[in-house]
Amino acid sequence: MPDSLLQLPVSTPVSLRTRWRDRRRLQRIDRLGARLARLDAVDALLGRTSDRLAAGWVQDAWFTTIDEQGVRLHVGTLRAHEGERSERACLVAAVAIEALPGTITGAVGQRAIGTMWNVLHGGGSAGDWATPPGVTAARAYDLVRWNDAADRRQSDVLALVKTSRAAVGRAADSTRSELAGV
Repeated sequence: MPDSLLQLPVSTPVSLRTRWRDRRRLQRIDRLGARLARLDAVDALLGRTSDRLAAGWVQDAWFTTIDEQGVRLHVGTLRAHEGERSERACLVAAVAIEALPGTITGAVGQRAIGTMWNVLHGGGSAGDWATPPGVTAARAYDLVRWNDAADRRQSDVLALVKTSRAAVGRAADSTRSELAGV
């Protein structure tokens, strides 16, 4: 055998600058992947919320149930776990019920409430951030007042959820494009 075939290639040491660049690239990929996961979770929650609202929507109550005698009861306080078998739900209650076991104080519920509030008020639409509980509560209260307006219809509520999902979808598509370019 010729001696040239037995020689192993000499590896060149990777520079510190190259290692740092690679590390920053991998950290960016991780951040973008985490953002995409958050956006997908918000979209899934809004999809379940839309399904629940399409099946039954209510105003001036968190949700309605039907008792053993067939009487419809309007529930005025939100205990999300009690609404799992509800007949109808308002916008915020639907988010809370579908976010179980978390409700709107969980990260995904907060992001869903924030996204709908921002879409309703013409602000930023990406649903990948969490807000302090007090901000989420204020936004939820604002959405409840919007839901309970006398001229509000089920189609308006469903349109808000649909528009919010579209906004989250655009943010997710943008994140996927950015991730593909890394």
